[in-house]
Amino acid sequence: MTHDVGGAVQTDLVITAGAIATMDATRRIIRHGAVAIAGSRIVAVGKRDEILAAYAPAKLIDRPGGLLTPGLIDCHHHPAGAFLISGVVDEQLQVNRLKERVIPHEDQLTEDEAYIAASASFAELIRHGTTCFADGAGPRTAATARAALDIGIRGVLAAKSGDQAGPFGGSVPTAEECLAEADDIHDRFHGAGDGRLKVWYDLDIPPAVSDRLLEGVVKRAAERDTGILGHFIGARTDARRNPDLERYQRFGALDQRLLLAHIAWLPESDIELLSTSDVSVAHSPSASLTGGNGWVAHGVIPELVAAGVNVTLGTDGAAISRFLDLVRVMYVAAAAHKDVRRDPLIMGAHSVFEMATVNAADALGWSAEIGSIQPGRAADLVVFDATGLSWFPNRLANPIADLVYSGSGTDAETVVIDGRVVLEDKQLKTVDVEQLTREVDRAADTALGRLGLRSAPRWPVE
Repeated sequence: MTHDVGGAVQTDLVITAGAIATMDATRRIIRHGAVAIAGSRIVAVGKRDEILAAYAPAKLIDRPGGLLTPGLIDCHHHPAGAFLISGVVDEQLQVNRLKERVIPHEDQLTEDEAYIAASASFAELIRHGTTCFADGAGPRTAATARAALDIGIRGVLAAKSGDQAGPFGGSVPTAEECLAEADDIHDRFHGAGDGRLKVWYDLDIPPAVSDRLLEGVVKRAAERDTGILGHFIGARTDARRNPDLERYQRFGALDQRLLLAHIAWLPESDIELLSTSDVSVAHSPSASLTGGNGWVAHGVIPELVAAGVNVTLGTDGAAISRFLDLVRVMYVAAAAHKDVRRDPLIMGAHSVFEMATVNAADALGWSAEIGSIQPGRAADLVVFDATGLSWFPNRLANPIADLVYSGSGTDAETVVIDGRVVLEDKQLKTVDVEQLTREVDRAADTALGRLGLRSAPRWPVE
């Protein structure tokens, strides 16, 4: 709330920084800037001295050596199904990793285990400057929703929907069961947390989705005015069209807000089609490099970007990427494609930063709320500590390039979500991290014990 006090406007919070990357229409960077916040909203953005003269904050976070940016947005993340199994899927063939470990783990996950795993995932996201996530669709979505509400993160939820036996095995519910669960999650959690949670529908992977389920998902998403997300790899062929994308188009999925993860390869005609649709792509380069999936070396992400397709970034999950630091993901995206194409001019630092902010906000239908720092927008913000030597020489002279190429999500020192300070001085405010670590170990012991798995080094230990 705000009110006048002796000429200054009383407000809840002011954050100052050595530089602010507003990500507004002109991508303006404000040196020695500040942001005033009332409740959950940004009320003013400008020079530090001007903001402090105009606003009297109940709380001041003064970071003259910091870079203030919009909160980062992870557009493909598996919060419940990945964290507890981290460390036991390294250096596995994809079919073995998923069919023998990840999918059986997800099928047997309990509500309690899912809540603990999602809580740990969200804690790691926040700790590294991410304020919003898009669920890659997985098990026990209600537990994921409760974890998100308790820790205070913003996000898009989706219950996993696949009614055919896909290449990776796992339980196979009916189309009606998938749709009933998705409807229930939507009715219970869409708009929860003062609007911080959205619920979309899911198309797991094309081979696991029948025409009946595809038709039902498209119909329900349209009726509820919400989005659809899913995995979509894309195999290299000589065909003019990708048959899976052609099927999605035939059933109207491409006419909805659609977010597809893991595009490996598409023919030129399909790239052109996506460029004229409301389809966004979630690229997880760190997961591809760790898993040897080839989405970087043999994919078409630079072509999608060049064609104007809305490309975003994701961590995928703790077990796959092995870290939940979206700044590191930005680095991988900016660097790996340059090397593969032998072109230092593609996928630059500013381009990948857009993918993690404004592009992601647009993909999730949240561009009027998040992804930029402007008056009237939701106060989802992160301050990165730029006082370390990695930011020198000429600290904050080119702050986005410095963050992407030499910074890290561990530089995040303050995180605000919907006007609430959830990380301050690098300490999480909404969860007891020490207690959470104990719960993670307990839940992982039980979950991995069911699978007969343990994380262990290959070398002898004395």
